[in-house]
Amino acid sequence: MLVLDWMKTEVVTVTPETTLRQARRLLREHNIHRLPVVDPNKRVVGLLLAEDIKRYAPTNATGVEILETLELLDTTPVKEAMIHNPATIHPHNTIEQAAQTMIDRHVDCFPVIDTAGILVGIMTGLDVFKALLDLSGADQPGVEAGFFLPYKPGTLREVLDSLRQSGMRIVSVLSSVRGTDMRKVKVRFYGESEEAQNNALEKFKDHEGLRYWSRGDQFFVRQPYKDDK
Repeated sequence: MLVLDWMKTEVVTVTPETTLRQARRLLREHNIHRLPVVDPNKRVVGLLLAEDIKRYAPTNATGVEILETLELLDTTPVKEAMIHNPATIHPHNTIEQAAQTMIDRHVDCFPVIDTAGILVGIMTGLDVFKALLDLSGADQPGVEAGFFLPYKPGTLREVLDSLRQSGMRIVSVLSSVRGTDMRKVKVRFYGESEEAQNNALEKFKDHEGLRYWSRGDQFFVRQPYKDDK
């Protein structure tokens, strides 16, 4: 899944010379928390967060302090409060790369730029979460089953073949390698009826790799599980 499939393309922006008061009004009008800062050619030169403005406008100001705060916001340009050289991402990067970069850079938002550095969108942590949920099929009906399988050819195919033979449709398959010997696998599937799903699960009851299954409010977790570390 690519960033371009999940980024927002209608982006509210400001320039380095926009005042903090104008920026704050834009944040409130559009109910957003961040503003890419662009030059006249729409190249990204910074990122302004709502928290950056709060440093100039304390919420506990009263009386004369409020007037002084408004004057400060009116005379302070965005370039004095913005994040310079913010983390950015390309629309052809993957969602996984976006998530990893957010973790590595300790950020929750990216201006999305093309190869010329021109702003083409914006992606937030919430957009990444939505994409990963879509990838996992978590919003789809059916059963989620987790396995801990040897990391060798044929072990995953055995599970998927069993589901297909039971008439199940595979919604999603996610796998992560644990060292070099084992891997975690999550499969989401559904059938025409709960009874059909129960029959599919029955085939796994003695499968030593089954860790859990979950369906709505129902769940099963194998305890203890010696390799679950």
